[in-house]
Amino acid sequence: MGRAAYRPYAGRVRIAFGADDDNEVTRAVVGYLSELGEVVRVGAAEPWPEIGAGVGRAVVEGRADYGVVMCWTGTGTAIAANKVPGVRAALAWEPWIATGARLWNDANVLALSLKRLAPDVAVEVARAFFATPQPDPDEAGNIARLSTLEPGPDPA
Repeated sequence: MGRAAYRPYAGRVRIAFGADDDNEVTRAVVGYLSELGEVVRVGAAEPWPEIGAGVGRAVVEGRADYGVVMCWTGTGTAIAANKVPGVRAALAWEPWIATGARLWNDANVLALSLKRLAPDVAVEVARAFFATPQPDPDEAGNIARLSTLEPGPDPA
């Protein structure tokens, strides 16, 4: 499948991005995200918990359509992002996981390892995430149930 087949959006999107390090993997991912739309940088000099939460807040507050977080394993920033009500951050290390996270979980934040992924693999994972613009309608009930698990007022 050619690269053009992966372009999911007719318009440009806003993507919040945060990482606790800068290396060739983060630069490759930001380069790809820049092709999709505006990259909103979050927390460049902050510790990973603030970066993850900051990206999550940017998505939930509408300053970004989606988020991408990166730390050594990707796990810490994913956990931090998921502390923000309304965030569904998914750690992905291969394209199939990223596609499934969007398709079956309506993930709105992608978490990646900046130490264990090669630049080209990280971009392929991000490409798969953004190539799946809509969740599977058959999962709508399960996805809606996620909000009932969040702390706060009962949504019913």
